[in-house]
Amino acid sequence: MREVHRMFNPGPDPLILAGLRVPFRDATSVRSAFAWAVAEHDAQVRKDGARLIDHVVSVARNVQRFAHETDLPDLLIAALLHDLVENTRVPLSEVEARFGAQVATLIDAVTNREDESARDSAFRARDVGRDALLLRLCDRLDGIRRSPGRPTGKARKFLRISREVHLPLAEEHFPEIADEMRATLEDAEASLD
Repeated sequence: MREVHRMFNPGPDPLILAGLRVPFRDATSVRSAFAWAVAEHDAQVRKDGARLIDHVVSVARNVQRFAHETDLPDLLIAALLHDLVENTRVPLSEVEARFGAQVATLIDAVTNREDESARDSAFRARDVGRDALLLRLCDRLDGIRRSPGRPTGKARKFLRISREVHLPLAEEHFPEIADEMRATLEDAEASLD
Protein backbone atom coordinates (compact mmCIF):
# COMPACT_ATOMS: atom_id res chain seq x y z
CA MET A 1 0.00 0.00 0.00
CA ARG A 2 2.84 2.42 0.79
CA GLU A 3 4.31 1.88 -2.66
CA VAL A 4 1.01 2.87 -4.30
CA HIS A 5 0.77 5.99 -2.15
CA ARG A 6 4.28 7.10 -3.19
CA MET A 7 3.39 6.61 -6.84
CA PHE A 8 0.46 9.01 -6.66
CA ASN A 9 1.72 11.46 -4.04
CA PRO A 10 3.76 14.12 -5.86
CA GLY A 11 5.06 15.49 -2.56
CA PRO A 12 4.59 18.93 -1.09
CA ASP A 13 3.20 21.64 -3.33
CA PRO A 14 6.09 23.93 -4.34
CA LEU A 15 3.80 26.96 -4.25
CA ILE A 16 2.94 26.30 -0.62
CA LEU A 17 6.62 25.75 0.19
CA ALA A 18 7.36 29.12 -1.46
CA GLY A 19 4.70 30.80 0.70
CA LEU A 20 2.23 31.41 -2.14
CA ARG A 21 -1.50 30.79 -1.72
CA VAL A 22 -3.14 30.22 -5.07
CA PRO A 23 -6.80 29.40 -5.78
CA PHE A 24 -7.19 25.87 -7.12
CA ARG A 25 -8.47 27.10 -10.51
CA ASP A 26 -5.19 29.02 -11.06
CA ALA A 27 -2.73 26.63 -9.44
CA THR A 28 -1.67 24.77 -12.59
CA SER A 29 -0.65 27.90 -14.51
CA VAL A 30 1.06 29.51 -11.50
CA ARG A 31 2.85 26.23 -10.72
CA SER A 32 4.03 26.08 -14.35
CA ALA A 33 5.39 29.64 -14.12
CA PHE A 34 7.12 28.81 -10.84
CA ALA A 35 8.76 25.72 -12.37
CA TRP A 36 9.95 27.75 -15.36
CA ALA A 37 11.35 30.48 -13.09
CA VAL A 38 13.22 27.88 -11.03
CA ALA A 39 14.61 26.21 -14.16
CA GLU A 40 15.84 29.51 -15.62
CA HIS A 41 16.98 31.38 -12.48
CA ASP A 42 18.09 28.74 -9.99
CA ALA A 43 21.84 29.19 -10.57
CA GLN A 44 21.69 32.99 -11.02
CA VAL A 45 22.83 35.44 -8.34
CA ARG A 46 21.81 39.09 -7.96
CA LYS A 47 24.09 42.09 -7.39
CA ASP A 48 23.21 41.94 -3.69
CA GLY A 49 24.42 38.34 -3.45
CA ALA A 50 20.95 36.75 -3.16
CA ARG A 51 19.83 33.93 -5.40
CA LEU A 52 17.65 35.39 -8.16
CA ILE A 53 14.96 32.78 -7.60
CA ASP A 54 14.63 33.94 -3.97
CA HIS A 55 14.08 37.50 -5.18
CA VAL A 56 11.47 36.39 -7.73
CA VAL A 57 9.53 34.45 -5.09
CA SER A 58 9.70 37.43 -2.69
CA VAL A 59 8.28 39.70 -5.38
CA ALA A 60 5.45 37.22 -5.94
CA ARG A 61 4.76 37.22 -2.18
CA ASN A 62 4.67 41.03 -2.22
CA VAL A 63 2.23 40.96 -5.14
CA GLN A 64 0.04 38.48 -3.29
CA ARG A 65 0.05 40.71 -0.24
CA PHE A 66 -0.85 43.96 -2.02
CA ALA A 67 -2.94 42.92 -5.05
CA HIS A 68 -6.69 42.46 -5.10
CA GLU A 69 -7.78 38.83 -5.30
CA THR A 70 -9.30 39.29 -8.77
CA ASP A 71 -6.00 40.56 -10.20
CA LEU A 72 -3.94 37.77 -8.75
CA PRO A 73 -3.30 34.96 -11.29
CA ASP A 74 -1.72 37.00 -14.10
CA LEU A 75 0.09 39.22 -11.60
CA LEU A 76 1.53 36.23 -9.72
CA ILE A 77 2.69 34.64 -12.96
CA ALA A 78 4.23 37.94 -14.09
CA ALA A 79 5.93 38.35 -10.70
CA LEU A 80 7.45 34.88 -10.91
CA LEU A 81 8.66 35.55 -14.47
CA HIS A 82 9.40 39.30 -14.23
CA ASP A 83 13.20 38.89 -14.58
CA LEU A 84 13.06 36.16 -17.20
CA VAL A 85 13.44 38.34 -20.31
CA GLU A 86 15.99 40.62 -18.65
CA ASN A 87 18.24 37.93 -17.16
CA THR A 88 17.94 34.91 -19.47
CA ARG A 89 17.76 34.23 -23.18
CA VAL A 90 14.00 33.70 -23.07
CA PRO A 91 12.27 36.10 -25.49
CA LEU A 92 9.10 37.93 -24.54
CA SER A 93 7.32 36.14 -27.39
CA GLU A 94 7.84 32.80 -25.62
CA VAL A 95 6.36 34.20 -22.40
CA GLU A 96 3.36 35.40 -24.38
CA ALA A 97 2.96 32.03 -26.12
CA ARG A 98 2.95 30.20 -22.78
CA PHE A 99 1.01 32.62 -20.57
CA GLY A 100 -0.77 35.14 -22.78
CA ALA A 101 -0.60 38.77 -23.76
CA GLN A 102 -1.49 40.21 -20.34
CA VAL A 103 1.41 38.46 -18.59
CA ALA A 104 3.79 39.44 -21.40
CA THR A 105 2.64 43.06 -21.20
CA LEU A 106 3.27 43.16 -17.45
CA ILE A 107 6.73 41.63 -17.82
CA ASP A 108 7.62 43.98 -20.65
CA ALA A 109 6.50 46.95 -18.53
CA VAL A 110 8.97 46.08 -15.75
CA THR A 111 11.87 44.82 -17.87
CA ASN A 112 14.74 47.29 -17.60
CA ARG A 113 15.84 48.83 -20.87
CA GLU A 114 19.43 49.60 -21.76
CA ASP A 115 20.31 53.21 -20.85
CA GLU A 116 16.90 53.77 -19.19
CA SER A 117 16.94 55.52 -15.83
CA ALA A 118 15.16 54.03 -12.81
CA ARG A 119 12.81 57.00 -12.96
CA ASP A 120 11.92 56.41 -16.61
CA SER A 121 11.46 52.70 -15.95
CA ALA A 122 9.11 53.35 -13.01
CA PHE A 123 7.04 55.86 -14.96
CA ARG A 124 6.89 53.55 -17.98
CA ALA A 125 5.38 50.87 -15.72
CA ARG A 126 2.92 53.43 -14.33
CA ASP A 127 1.90 54.42 -17.84
CA VAL A 128 1.16 50.80 -18.77
CA GLY A 129 -1.33 50.52 -15.93
CA ARG A 130 -2.07 49.85 -12.29
CA ASP A 131 -0.99 46.19 -12.35
CA ALA A 132 2.33 47.01 -14.01
CA LEU A 133 3.04 49.72 -11.44
CA LEU A 134 2.11 47.36 -8.61
CA LEU A 135 4.56 44.80 -10.00
CA ARG A 136 7.30 47.42 -10.37
CA LEU A 137 6.80 48.65 -6.78
CA CYS A 138 6.73 45.11 -5.37
CA ASP A 139 9.98 44.41 -7.22
CA ARG A 140 11.54 47.59 -5.85
CA LEU A 141 10.34 46.83 -2.33
CA ASP A 142 12.20 43.53 -2.37
CA GLY A 143 15.25 45.28 -3.83
CA ILE A 144 15.18 47.75 -0.93
CA ARG A 145 15.03 44.88 1.57
CA ARG A 146 18.05 43.28 -0.07
CA SER A 147 20.03 46.49 -0.70
CA PRO A 148 22.30 46.18 2.36
CA GLY A 149 23.89 43.21 0.55
CA ARG A 150 25.20 45.54 -2.15
CA PRO A 151 28.41 47.54 -1.94
CA THR A 152 27.69 50.56 0.28
CA GLY A 153 27.92 53.25 -2.42
CA LYS A 154 25.61 51.36 -4.76
CA ALA A 155 23.20 50.59 -1.95
CA ARG A 156 23.00 54.27 -0.96
CA LYS A 157 22.30 55.28 -4.58
CA PHE A 158 19.64 52.56 -4.93
CA LEU A 159 17.94 53.68 -1.72
CA ARG A 160 18.10 57.37 -2.68
CA ILE A 161 16.44 56.67 -6.04
CA SER A 162 13.86 54.47 -4.31
CA ARG A 163 13.00 57.31 -1.93
CA GLU A 164 12.90 59.98 -4.67
CA VAL A 165 11.12 58.02 -7.41
CA HIS A 166 9.38 54.88 -6.20
CA LEU A 167 8.12 56.02 -2.81
CA PRO A 168 6.17 58.99 -4.26
CA LEU A 169 4.58 56.69 -6.86
CA ALA A 170 3.60 54.27 -4.11
CA GLU A 171 2.20 57.11 -1.98
CA GLU A 172 0.06 58.27 -4.89
CA HIS A 173 -1.21 54.89 -6.09
CA PHE A 174 -0.68 52.27 -3.35
CA PRO A 175 -0.63 53.71 0.19
CA GLU A 176 -0.14 50.27 1.79
CA ILE A 177 2.97 49.66 -0.29
CA ALA A 178 4.15 53.19 0.52
CA ASP A 179 3.91 52.49 4.26
CA GLU A 180 5.89 49.28 3.89
CA MET A 181 8.41 50.93 1.55
CA ARG A 182 8.97 53.87 3.90
CA ALA A 183 9.66 51.58 6.87
CA THR A 184 11.89 49.29 4.78
CA LEU A 185 13.84 52.28 3.44
CA GLU A 186 14.44 53.53 6.98
CA ASP A 187 15.68 50.11 8.09
CA ALA A 188 17.95 49.69 5.06
CA GLU A 189 19.36 53.23 5.38
CA ALA A 190 20.03 52.70 9.10
CA SER A 191 21.88 49.46 8.37
CA LEU A 192 24.30 51.37 6.13
CA ASP A 193 25.20 53.96 8.78
